[in-house]
Amino acid sequence: MKSGKLVQAEILLILITIIWGSTFTIVKKALLHVSPIMLVTLRFWIATIVVAAFMRGGFRHIRSGTILKGLILSVAFVGGFVLQTLGLQDTTASNSAFITSLCVLLVPVLGFLIFGHRPSVQTAVGILMATVGLILLLADSSDFSLHSGDFLTLICAFMFAFHILFMGYFVRQTNYRHLIFVMMVFSAVLCSLMTPLLESPFITWDPYLIFYFFVLGVLATGAAFFIQAWAQQYSNPNHTALIFSLEPVFATVFAFIFLDQSFSAKEWTGGILILAGIFVSEIRGSYSRA
Repeated sequence: MKSGKLVQAEILLILITIIWGSTFTIVKKALLHVSPIMLVTLRFWIATIVVAAFMRGGFRHIRSGTILKGLILSVAFVGGFVLQTLGLQDTTASNSAFITSLCVLLVPVLGFLIFGHRPSVQTAVGILMATVGLILLLADSSDFSLHSGDFLTLICAFMFAFHILFMGYFVRQTNYRHLIFVMMVFSAVLCSLMTPLLESPFITWDPYLIFYFFVLGVLATGAAFFIQAWAQQYSNPNHTALIFSLEPVFATVFAFIFLDQSFSAKEWTGGILILAGIFVSEIRGSYSRA
Protein backbone atom coordinates (compact mmCIF):
# COMPACT_ATOMS: atom_id res chain seq x y z
CA MET A 1 0.00 0.00 0.00
CA LYS A 2 1.47 3.31 -1.03
CA SER A 3 1.87 6.12 1.45
CA GLY A 4 -0.07 9.36 0.98
CA LYS A 5 3.15 11.27 0.27
CA LEU A 6 4.15 8.81 -2.46
CA VAL A 7 0.74 9.09 -4.14
CA GLN A 8 0.92 12.90 -3.99
CA ALA A 9 4.48 12.83 -5.37
CA GLU A 10 3.59 10.67 -8.35
CA ILE A 11 0.44 12.68 -9.15
CA LEU A 12 2.52 15.88 -9.14
CA LEU A 13 5.17 14.25 -11.34
CA ILE A 14 2.45 13.37 -13.85
CA LEU A 15 1.12 16.95 -13.78
CA ILE A 16 4.51 18.48 -14.54
CA THR A 17 5.00 15.90 -17.27
CA ILE A 18 1.82 17.23 -18.89
CA ILE A 19 3.35 20.72 -18.82
CA TRP A 20 6.59 19.43 -20.32
CA GLY A 21 4.62 17.73 -23.09
CA SER A 22 3.58 21.17 -24.33
CA THR A 23 7.08 22.65 -24.41
CA PHE A 24 8.49 21.01 -27.56
CA THR A 25 6.15 22.96 -29.82
CA ILE A 26 6.58 26.10 -27.72
CA VAL A 27 10.39 25.96 -28.00
CA LYS A 28 10.17 25.47 -31.77
CA LYS A 29 8.00 28.59 -32.01
CA ALA A 30 10.15 30.59 -29.59
CA LEU A 31 13.30 29.87 -31.63
CA LEU A 32 11.82 32.07 -34.37
CA HIS A 33 12.26 35.05 -32.02
CA VAL A 34 15.32 34.27 -29.89
CA SER A 35 18.66 32.46 -30.28
CA PRO A 36 18.84 28.99 -28.65
CA ILE A 37 21.21 29.51 -25.73
CA MET A 38 19.77 32.92 -24.92
CA LEU A 39 16.36 31.25 -24.79
CA VAL A 40 17.67 28.74 -22.23
CA THR A 41 19.46 31.50 -20.30
CA LEU A 42 16.36 33.67 -19.94
CA ARG A 43 14.31 30.57 -19.11
CA PHE A 44 16.68 29.75 -16.24
CA TRP A 45 16.77 33.30 -14.84
CA ILE A 46 12.96 33.40 -14.80
CA ALA A 47 12.96 29.98 -13.11
CA THR A 48 15.48 31.20 -10.53
CA ILE A 49 13.13 34.05 -9.56
CA VAL A 50 10.23 31.58 -9.27
CA VAL A 51 12.23 29.20 -7.07
CA ALA A 52 13.40 32.11 -4.89
CA ALA A 53 9.74 32.96 -4.31
CA PHE A 54 9.17 29.40 -3.05
CA MET A 55 12.07 29.74 -0.60
CA ARG A 56 10.11 32.01 1.78
CA GLY A 57 13.20 33.51 3.35
CA GLY A 58 14.97 30.18 3.52
CA PHE A 59 18.25 31.35 1.98
CA ARG A 60 20.13 31.16 5.26
CA HIS A 61 22.16 28.16 6.34
CA ILE A 62 22.78 26.77 2.85
CA ARG A 63 25.59 24.29 3.44
CA SER A 64 28.73 23.98 1.35
CA GLY A 65 27.80 20.38 0.55
CA THR A 66 24.50 21.59 -0.88
CA ILE A 67 26.34 24.12 -3.05
CA LEU A 68 28.54 21.36 -4.48
CA LYS A 69 25.54 19.11 -5.12
CA GLY A 70 23.68 21.98 -6.79
CA LEU A 71 26.68 22.64 -9.04
CA ILE A 72 26.81 18.98 -10.11
CA LEU A 73 23.09 19.01 -10.90
CA SER A 74 23.37 22.31 -12.79
CA VAL A 75 26.01 20.88 -15.17
CA ALA A 76 23.69 18.03 -16.18
CA PHE A 77 20.69 20.38 -16.17
CA VAL A 78 22.30 23.00 -18.42
CA GLY A 79 23.81 20.37 -20.69
CA GLY A 80 20.45 18.70 -21.18
CA PHE A 81 18.50 21.84 -21.98
CA VAL A 82 21.15 23.48 -24.17
CA LEU A 83 21.66 20.33 -26.23
CA GLN A 84 17.91 19.77 -26.53
CA THR A 85 17.29 23.36 -27.64
CA LEU A 86 20.16 23.29 -30.14
CA GLY A 87 18.93 19.94 -31.40
CA LEU A 88 15.43 21.29 -32.02
CA GLN A 89 16.88 23.49 -34.75
CA ASP A 90 17.66 20.40 -36.82
CA THR A 91 15.06 17.82 -35.80
CA THR A 92 11.31 17.65 -35.35
CA ALA A 93 9.55 18.18 -32.04
CA SER A 94 8.39 14.55 -32.16
CA ASN A 95 11.89 13.17 -32.71
CA SER A 96 13.18 15.39 -29.91
CA ALA A 97 10.52 14.07 -27.53
CA PHE A 98 11.27 10.46 -28.48
CA ILE A 99 15.06 10.72 -28.16
CA THR A 100 14.89 12.72 -24.92
CA SER A 101 12.64 10.06 -23.44
CA LEU A 102 15.39 7.47 -23.85
CA CYS A 103 16.46 8.71 -20.41
CA VAL A 104 13.68 6.39 -19.16
CA LEU A 105 15.88 3.47 -20.19
CA LEU A 106 19.15 5.15 -19.22
CA VAL A 107 18.24 5.96 -15.58
CA PRO A 108 18.08 2.36 -14.29
CA VAL A 109 21.12 1.38 -16.38
CA LEU A 110 23.20 4.26 -15.00
CA GLY A 111 21.74 3.67 -11.53
CA PHE A 112 22.99 0.08 -11.63
CA LEU A 113 26.43 1.10 -12.93
CA ILE A 114 26.94 4.02 -10.51
CA PHE A 115 25.00 3.14 -7.35
CA GLY A 116 24.43 -0.60 -7.71
CA HIS A 117 20.61 -0.24 -7.84
CA ARG A 118 19.18 -3.42 -9.32
CA PRO A 119 15.81 -2.83 -11.02
CA SER A 120 13.02 -5.22 -10.11
CA VAL A 121 11.53 -7.48 -12.77
CA GLN A 122 8.39 -5.30 -12.83
CA THR A 123 10.38 -2.12 -13.44
CA ALA A 124 12.51 -3.77 -16.14
CA VAL A 125 9.41 -5.02 -17.94
CA GLY A 126 7.69 -1.65 -17.54
CA ILE A 127 10.70 0.21 -18.93
CA LEU A 128 10.90 -2.17 -21.88
CA MET A 129 7.19 -1.69 -22.65
CA ALA A 130 7.51 2.09 -22.32
CA THR A 131 10.55 2.14 -24.61
CA VAL A 132 8.80 0.08 -27.28
CA GLY A 133 5.82 2.37 -26.90
CA LEU A 134 7.99 5.43 -27.44
CA ILE A 135 9.41 3.91 -30.62
CA LEU A 136 5.94 3.12 -31.97
CA LEU A 137 4.62 6.54 -30.95
CA LEU A 138 7.26 8.77 -32.45
CA ALA A 139 9.75 6.87 -34.60
CA ASP A 140 9.32 7.21 -38.36
CA SER A 141 10.52 3.90 -39.74
CA SER A 142 10.71 5.36 -43.28
CA ASP A 143 13.51 7.77 -42.25
CA PHE A 144 15.33 6.80 -39.09
CA SER A 145 18.68 8.35 -39.98
CA LEU A 146 20.45 10.23 -37.20
CA HIS A 147 20.67 13.93 -38.08
CA SER A 148 22.90 16.36 -36.17
CA GLY A 149 19.89 17.53 -34.15
CA ASP A 150 19.05 13.94 -33.27
CA PHE A 151 22.64 13.31 -32.14
CA LEU A 152 22.67 16.40 -29.89
CA THR A 153 19.35 15.31 -28.41
CA LEU A 154 20.73 11.83 -27.77
CA ILE A 155 23.52 13.33 -25.64
CA CYS A 156 20.82 15.45 -23.99
CA ALA A 157 19.02 12.24 -22.96
CA PHE A 158 22.15 11.08 -21.11
CA MET A 159 22.36 14.46 -19.35
CA PHE A 160 18.72 14.28 -18.22
CA ALA A 161 19.21 10.69 -17.04
CA PHE A 162 22.14 11.79 -14.87
CA HIS A 163 20.05 14.69 -13.59
CA ILE A 164 17.12 12.46 -12.56
CA LEU A 165 19.46 9.93 -10.97
CA PHE A 166 21.52 12.40 -8.95
CA MET A 167 18.49 14.50 -8.03
CA GLY A 168 16.96 11.40 -6.44
CA TYR A 169 20.21 10.71 -4.61
CA PHE A 170 20.87 14.27 -3.39
CA VAL A 171 17.36 15.20 -2.18
CA ARG A 172 17.64 12.50 0.46
CA GLN A 173 20.83 14.10 1.80
CA THR A 174 20.04 17.79 1.91
CA ASN A 175 17.28 20.42 2.07
CA TYR A 176 15.49 20.13 -1.28
CA ARG A 177 14.59 23.86 -1.31
CA HIS A 178 18.22 24.84 -0.91
CA LEU A 179 19.31 22.27 -3.49
CA ILE A 180 16.92 23.37 -6.23
CA PHE A 181 17.67 27.06 -5.61
CA VAL A 182 21.44 26.54 -5.86
CA MET A 183 20.97 24.42 -8.99
CA MET A 184 18.88 27.12 -10.67
CA VAL A 185 21.31 29.92 -9.81
CA PHE A 186 24.31 27.98 -11.12
CA SER A 187 22.35 26.99 -14.24
CA ALA A 188 21.42 30.60 -15.02
CA VAL A 189 25.01 31.79 -14.45
CA LEU A 190 26.52 28.99 -16.57
CA CYS A 191 24.15 29.74 -19.45
CA SER A 192 24.87 33.48 -19.18
CA LEU A 193 28.59 32.75 -19.57
CA MET A 194 28.01 30.35 -22.45
CA THR A 195 25.72 32.59 -24.51
CA PRO A 196 28.29 35.05 -25.97
CA LEU A 197 30.86 32.28 -26.39
CA LEU A 198 28.71 29.82 -28.36
CA GLU A 199 26.38 32.03 -30.41
CA SER A 200 25.59 35.52 -31.63
CA PRO A 201 22.62 36.16 -29.34
CA PHE A 202 19.51 37.86 -30.64
CA ILE A 203 15.97 38.42 -29.46
CA THR A 204 12.98 39.92 -31.25
CA TRP A 205 10.22 40.79 -28.81
CA ASP A 206 6.76 39.59 -29.68
CA PRO A 207 3.56 39.33 -27.56
CA TYR A 208 3.61 35.55 -27.98
CA LEU A 209 7.20 35.42 -26.72
CA ILE A 210 6.04 36.66 -23.31
CA PHE A 211 3.61 33.74 -23.13
CA TYR A 212 6.34 31.31 -24.25
CA PHE A 213 8.66 32.50 -21.48
CA PHE A 214 5.87 32.21 -18.92
CA VAL A 215 5.25 28.57 -19.83
CA LEU A 216 8.94 27.69 -20.22
CA GLY A 217 10.40 29.67 -17.32
CA VAL A 218 7.63 29.80 -14.71
CA LEU A 219 5.65 26.60 -15.23
CA ALA A 220 7.95 24.14 -17.01
CA THR A 221 11.20 25.02 -15.21
CA GLY A 222 10.84 27.00 -11.97
CA ALA A 223 7.67 25.43 -10.57
CA ALA A 224 8.15 22.05 -12.25
CA PHE A 225 11.67 21.34 -11.03
CA PHE A 226 10.91 22.65 -7.56
CA ILE A 227 8.03 20.16 -7.45
CA GLN A 228 10.28 17.42 -8.87
CA ALA A 229 12.87 18.01 -6.13
CA TRP A 230 10.16 17.63 -3.47
CA ALA A 231 8.54 14.61 -5.15
CA GLN A 232 11.80 12.69 -5.56
CA GLN A 233 12.12 12.51 -1.80
CA TYR A 234 9.32 9.92 -1.99
CA SER A 235 9.47 8.50 -5.54
CA ASN A 236 12.72 6.80 -6.51
CA PRO A 237 14.59 7.66 -9.76
CA ASN A 238 13.34 4.62 -11.71
CA HIS A 239 9.68 5.45 -11.03
CA THR A 240 10.35 9.11 -11.79
CA ALA A 241 11.94 8.29 -15.14
CA LEU A 242 9.08 5.95 -16.04
CA ILE A 243 6.47 8.61 -15.23
CA PHE A 244 8.44 11.06 -17.38
CA SER A 245 8.00 8.64 -20.30
CA LEU A 246 4.47 10.06 -20.48
CA GLU A 247 5.95 13.31 -21.82
CA PRO A 248 5.78 12.37 -25.55
CA VAL A 249 2.27 10.99 -25.00
CA PHE A 250 1.12 14.38 -23.76
CA ALA A 251 3.10 16.08 -26.54
CA THR A 252 1.10 13.97 -29.01
CA VAL A 253 -2.20 14.88 -27.34
CA PHE A 254 -1.37 18.61 -27.47
CA ALA A 255 -0.48 18.30 -31.16
CA PHE A 256 -3.74 16.45 -31.83
CA ILE A 257 -5.85 19.09 -30.05
CA PHE A 258 -4.11 22.34 -30.97
CA LEU A 259 -2.33 21.55 -34.24
CA ASP A 260 -5.04 19.31 -35.73
CA GLN A 261 -2.54 16.55 -36.41
CA SER A 262 -3.77 13.04 -37.12
CA PHE A 263 -1.99 9.93 -35.85
CA SER A 264 -1.78 6.34 -37.02
CA ALA A 265 -2.81 3.19 -35.22
CA LYS A 266 0.91 2.55 -34.61
CA GLU A 267 1.25 5.84 -32.74
CA TRP A 268 -1.87 5.29 -30.64
CA THR A 269 -0.60 1.78 -29.81
CA GLY A 270 2.67 3.34 -28.64
CA GLY A 271 0.84 5.64 -26.24
CA ILE A 272 -1.14 2.74 -24.78
CA LEU A 273 2.07 0.71 -24.31
CA ILE A 274 3.65 3.56 -22.36
CA LEU A 275 0.65 3.75 -20.03
CA ALA A 276 0.72 -0.05 -19.66
CA GLY A 277 4.44 0.07 -18.86
CA ILE A 278 3.83 2.52 -16.03
CA PHE A 279 1.02 0.33 -14.67
CA VAL A 280 3.22 -2.77 -14.72
CA SER A 281 6.05 -0.98 -12.92
CA GLU A 282 3.69 0.11 -10.14
CA ILE A 283 2.66 -3.45 -9.18
CA ARG A 284 5.59 -3.79 -6.78
CA GLY A 285 8.64 -1.81 -5.63
CA SER A 286 10.80 -0.47 -8.41
CA TYR A 287 14.30 -1.55 -7.39
CA SER A 288 16.29 -3.37 -4.77
CA ARG A 289 19.87 -2.82 -3.72
CA ALA A 290 22.39 -5.35 -4.97
